[in-house]
Amino acid sequence: MSEQPESLSELRAQIDDVDAELVALIGRRFGLTRQVGVIKVEQGLPSRDEARESHQRLRLALLAEEQGIDAATVLRVYDAVANRVVEEHEAMRRGNPE
Repeated sequence: MSEQPESLSELRAQIDDVDAELVALIGRRFGLTRQVGVIKVEQGLPSRDEARESHQRLRLALLAEEQGIDAATVLRVYDAVANRVVEEHEAMRRGNPE
């Protein structure tokens, strides 16, 4: 006997849980990138590391494909996060962290 599909409300509850996990992970990531920003300011490194970002984009596109999800969507999310990180690093460099 096959399992009955879950109800809409059960699926939405699971989506809500995943969304909460995503927010927690993004928060954790920003905590780490703030530490990176401190090091970059101390060492006089640029806010944007294009080689690192290029490598990450390739890696994330492959991971997306392995999961069967649209790589372009994953890369749009990554770009939004990476751009915000650069903004924060530039603000740190100016002496007013956001």
